[in-house]
Amino acid sequence: MDELATNELRDQLGRRIDQAHYRGEHTIVKKNGEPRAVLVPYQWWQKHQHSEEATG
Repeated sequence: MDELATNELRDQLGRRIDQAHYRGEHTIVKKNGEPRAVLVPYQWWQKHQHSEEATG
């Protein structure tokens, strides 16, 4: 799992989206050195959304 600062992600967004989609890679997005978000493949997110809804 890679980590990127928000300014780096701006420059690499298209490539990172492709890596998530085609390779299943996850990327932690940091702002001011703190984790703020995670870029994940849509299918992974969708699977986990349904799991979360079923449990509560």
